[in-house]
Amino acid sequence: MKIFLNELNEEMQNSLALEVSRIIKKSPLFTPTMPIWGTPFKTKITNAGDWGWKSDKSGYGYIKKNPRNGKEWPEIPEIFIKVWSKFSGSKKLPNCSLINVYENNEARLGLHQDKDENDYSIPVVSISLGNKAIFHYGKEKKNLKEIILTSGSVIVMGGYSRLFFHSIPKILKDNSNIFRSFPISNIPKESRVSITMRRFISRK
Repeated sequence: MKIFLNELNEEMQNSLALEVSRIIKKSPLFTPTMPIWGTPFKTKITNAGDWGWKSDKSGYGYIKKNPRNGKEWPEIPEIFIKVWSKFSGSKKLPNCSLINVYENNEARLGLHQDKDENDYSIPVVSISLGNKAIFHYGKEKKNLKEIILTSGSVIVMGGYSRLFFHSIPKILKDNSNIFRSFPISNIPKESRVSITMRRFISRK
């Protein structure tokens, strides 16, 4: 796993945040739920690209349309692709960009693997914006490593680390949060946003 802390400058972060805002306007946020039990996640999500990731009572997977408005997902912004091209090391482009919005310090994301994509040779690239977050990661569920992700950080999970377990167990208040200094109407000021780009290969 490659972790690039503070990699993206403020101007780049602001541009990414504006694109996230545009995606949310076109494709509204929704709350995923755990398979079978229907327990709601503590984050809200939307997507951009040909496919969008979802979790509901029927399971995890990828769908073509936003369940809230029934419309296809917006295109992945060029600035997202620019980050992918710089850091991923892959010639294949992502066809899904999952947006996770952690609206406050109570939000979190449980330990999991990204394994719904069917082709693990293609990496996952994630961008952090807004509040800092504690990030746990590792090959196995035990003996996880911990790092604090700052706004503008980029994570690449590829090769041996493609199926690493990872989680966001805690959001940390950050007075330098870009959503405070660069307010956006549809993203709360105390938010953390992650942009996670993947490539899904449909078997149908």
